[in-house]
Amino acid sequence: MRTHTLVPSLLLLGALSFTAACSSGTSGSSDVASARPGSTPALSPVRSVDPSKIKGLEIVSDNSEDKSCPFATSYPDVPGAEAMTAAMKKYVERRLASFRSGSAVCEDGTGRAEGVELNISHQFLVVSGDVLGVRLSTHDPSGAGSGQSATTYWYDGRAGVYRTALELVAEGSRGAFLSALKDRLKGREGVDAGSLDTTFSDPDSRAAALDDMAFTADGGLRVTIDQGDVSAPAAGAFTLTLSRETVTPWLSAFGKRVQRQTVTPSRSLDLGATYIPTPAVPTRTASGDDDTDCRRLRCVAPLRHRQPSRATL
Repeated sequence: MRTHTLVPSLLLLGALSFTAACSSGTSGSSDVASARPGSTPALSPVRSVDPSKIKGLEIVSDNSEDKSCPFATSYPDVPGAEAMTAAMKKYVERRLASFRSGSAVCEDGTGRAEGVELNISHQFLVVSGDVLGVRLSTHDPSGAGSGQSATTYWYDGRAGVYRTALELVAEGSRGAFLSALKDRLKGREGVDAGSLDTTFSDPDSRAAALDDMAFTADGGLRVTIDQGDVSAPAAGAFTLTLSRETVTPWLSAFGKRVQRQTVTPSRSLDLGATYIPTPAVPTRTASGDDDTDCRRLRCVAPLRHRQPSRATL
């Protein structure tokens, strides 16, 4: 069942505190981490984000506990960022359709593959000024390798457009940016030099590989490349952090605004949307980032439910 969950500010503040207490990472200005299959690479620290700045925030969630084809997905619906919301919706629906059609568990209905469940969760990266950033993390054990992947989505409130991760870097500086990434990746265990050159030379492959980029608390740029893009799936993911001094000259005007709002966030988010409050009632469901435990924090849900749309974006 798909639902839209309203998220009040006070409850999100509690959720934020709980989430921050459970997060961890290691710092580094120009490090490269390669994870073992199925593991999570060490990440440079990122600043805590306060989603309570988002007036009218709703969480779109869909799930099935049917053992024959279990899944749980969610993404935020932010007033004023409709284009970004549409991009996330399209991604979630595409992955869910692929899981349903490609999983033997879903095809035969026996549920014999224990633990095979699609999960797509979200995390806010930047909620400040006229900039919004969200990461969707996907766990799909029915695929190759560990089944872990992530994509970051960006909204430029000043221009009123959705932007991809690679648009954080100016077009004229992407050659230098890509060279820096290749220099740090070449020679690493599991990286195939031929695949690396092919991926980075093709515009579509390059954009797909570099779809998870975000700034650290000190202004560095963290780039995570999913397994299989430049290596064999079993090699795991590669996370690189370019220092603020290194990456700043390569950033686009939008990228510099994202960097600035990450390092020194403003007290509000303004995407030019008109917010109309909707009443809500207490219940036990997820709010804010998906790792909030509603057994420990009060969560809220809307009075209304929306059935899955049949439209294709």
